[in-house]
Amino acid sequence: MGTEVTLTIVIAVRTFQIGNDLDFGAIYKITPVLPPSDIKCFQLKGTKDDPVEPQEAIPDAQSFKQFEKMEDCKGVQCEVWKKVTEAGHKKNTYRLWVTRGEAAYSPATPHRFEMEGFKSLLGSHNDKYSIEYSEFCTQSEPDVFTPPAGFTCEEFPDPPEERQILANPFRDYVNTHPVCHAHRMFSPFKEKFNRQYESEKEHEERENLFLHTFRFVHSNNRAGLTYSVGINHFADKKKELARMTGGLHPKKKKEDAK
Repeated sequence: MGTEVTLTIVIAVRTFQIGNDLDFGAIYKITPVLPPSDIKCFQLKGTKDDPVEPQEAIPDAQSFKQFEKMEDCKGVQCEVWKKVTEAGHKKNTYRLWVTRGEAAYSPATPHRFEMEGFKSLLGSHNDKYSIEYSEFCTQSEPDVFTPPAGFTCEEFPDPPEERQILANPFRDYVNTHPVCHAHRMFSPFKEKFNRQYESEKEHEERENLFLHTFRFVHSNNRAGLTYSVGINHFADKKKELARMTGGLHPKKKKEDAK
């Protein structure tokens, strides 16, 4: 007889955002690195123009002023509230599923948050994501906001313009402004690779491809894999890359992933 053993390693990354640390706040990221027994601390200092502030786990519920419907969410009957924002050709629809306690003025409990993006110039929905809340508590112990002692922190090794989103990726997802940090990264990309597009529509299409590539790259790198990927000159191209690879996705190798 034989015994099959499955070993699962859970890589826990802890992020602390402390607004009253240093001059303009700081973010500390405690993360395991390969081999799994090693742990590193990375620090990102806030600046006068971009201070570090506590990160909300849910969007500003007061901005959701339109009640849409009652709907089942994971077996719970929820109120669905909607918010729509527009900027140029971008139109984002946000929905928040909540329940309320029986007591008067009891806080609402979030169950789901969803964003659906639409670009009128392209005539299509170009972006969609959701956040599911399994547990929600309005109180917590103060010591959960204290970084562990005994670490010497170093700066994030990533490109400076990407450090904020790497240190705090959640900010873009609960943000309800149609232009997020990932969108703002498109301008440095265009400058770096000397991009000039023939029309406004092509610009929208390329920006949309870049946005999804950017999110994929950082989602992949947060997974703690044995390799990392990065933004290169193909970040705004899909058809061109497909033609070069015969429609196949090339295998990722550690030496050419960056």
